[in-house]
Amino acid sequence: MLARVLPLCAITLAWATPVPAAPFDLDRVAAGATWVMHFDMDAARESIVMQRAWERALKIHPAVEQMMRMGAGMMGMDLRKDLRDVTAYGLDTDKRNGVMIVRVKANRQMLEKMVEKAPDHETMEHRKYTLHAWTHKGWKGRAGEKVVGTFYRDDVMVFSRKPERVKAAIDVLDGEEKPAAEDGPLGGRVRPGSIIVARAAAVDPGTKCPVLRQGRSFRVAIGENEGSSFYRAKLDMASSEAAGQTEDVVEGMEALGRLRFGDDAAAMKLIDGVKTKTEGSTCMIVWDAPAEEVWAVVAKMADHWEQKRKEWMRSQGKRGGDRGGSGCKDCDDGCPMKKRGGEKDDRRLRDDEF
Repeated sequence: MLARVLPLCAITLAWATPVPAAPFDLDRVAAGATWVMHFDMDAARESIVMQRAWERALKIHPAVEQMMRMGAGMMGMDLRKDLRDVTAYGLDTDKRNGVMIVRVKANRQMLEKMVEKAPDHETMEHRKYTLHAWTHKGWKGRAGEKVVGTFYRDDVMVFSRKPERVKAAIDVLDGEEKPAAEDGPLGGRVRPGSIIVARAAAVDPGTKCPVLRQGRSFRVAIGENEGSSFYRAKLDMASSEAAGQTEDVVEGMEALGRLRFGDDAAAMKLIDGVKTKTEGSTCMIVWDAPAEEVWAVVAKMADHWEQKRKEWMRSQGKRGGDRGGSGCKDCDDGCPMKKRGGEKDDRRLRDDEF
């Protein structure tokens, strides 16, 4: 059960009362790491776009609130208010060898009792820390693999698939081993308000992304600061030709956006805000827009998609919130879906940008 915390912590987008943001901290990352990804839940809570997206989700799907409360009881933590951030990194490009550090206020005693009941559970010691290992059967295509996790502190958990990786991560957190250098390939300024930070000094040769296949390193930041949404990407490509092709890809995506939203002035303003520049083998992408304007466009698109979904459901004779699959079969007024409520009605691009 404890293993389910991993994906939930990484992807859950739920917001409660804002708390001071906890920005990306390279001191948690081991020296020699080739990539790092950081998700800042505190920053997400403070984002206008994210707050309103969550409010809209609750309005359309009111059952989500109850599901979140149930999940909080089962997991020993309420990710809406207890999750602070998640940092993942690896010493090579194989993400299966990565380490994940989760900062969250959790019911430690409850979670440790749960994991003790997991299949093939065993413990091992590393100084004052107890590591738990168990077989997680819920991973599609990876059944039977071990998960290793420990509480570094009551509010910090460390996970990996190998005990030596967890032990090494603890050594970095304890100051026994050196962290990644601020002036190294993963270091440097982090933009205030960054919700997602991703940096790589090497690219997985097996990546499915055609652009990154030609890349040598990259830096990405997405977030919102002082009412302005932003996106930054800096890609170091294998050649100047590859950098130019990357710029062409971005411009192609902009062209598709213009074809789709050409009659929507608000959407076009956001699309026109994308700026790209190539310098040698480096391609840089910058985008900024007022968060209020971003949300207005997102809300309008969501209204359109929701209306299309309702029309499709009616055409299929579906009821309630069913989104596909086998669908609802005809039933009487006692349909459980009905009881749930049914359908609810030219700037310079500088290195310090990245």
